[in-house]
Amino acid sequence: MMQQMETHRDGGDAEVRAEADAHGIEFRRLKDLREPLCRDMLAYWNEVRGARAMPHPGEIDPVRFARHMPNLLMVQVNWDPFDLTYRLLGGDVVNAHGANFRGRRVLDSPSHTGSFSKVLFRFYKFVAGEQRPYAVAGTMEYTARGRVGVEAVYLPLSLDGSRTDRILGAVISTELSRR
Repeated sequence: MMQQMETHRDGGDAEVRAEADAHGIEFRRLKDLREPLCRDMLAYWNEVRGARAMPHPGEIDPVRFARHMPNLLMVQVNWDPFDLTYRLLGGDVVNAHGANFRGRRVLDSPSHTGSFSKVLFRFYKFVAGEQRPYAVAGTMEYTARGRVGVEAVYLPLSLDGSRTDRILGAVISTELSRR
């Protein structure tokens, strides 16, 4: 049985926030995005969706953001039963993960240390349910790259206009100095 999530006005579910925070990631207000890629993708998503809650995946023109492809990911949202699958992982995302998990379930991705794949699953599920963009920033630890600084924006897409079917993510990760 799905647990009801307590949502706050400033965005985010208390449990998802706590899990992310425990792993060095925090929610960021959309207007506080720093990375040009994240700001550009959010602006493009808003332009395409217009007055609707979410744009249709077919309306997203990859030519418009071809230069950003290495930093993009797409997650397929399946509702019955609920599950999440990676549909697309750009080259930088693959390098950070250490492998290409395209076609694999999010929960089956061993690219993060500890239980972070479970945190990502809960976060993507939250974004799908909320049907609006969310931004995060902080540090993550990948099995292939170690600790990196991250800023990302996650943008829901809908086939029928009523539920999230995909999540488009734009992720910038930067190497942290080793001490």
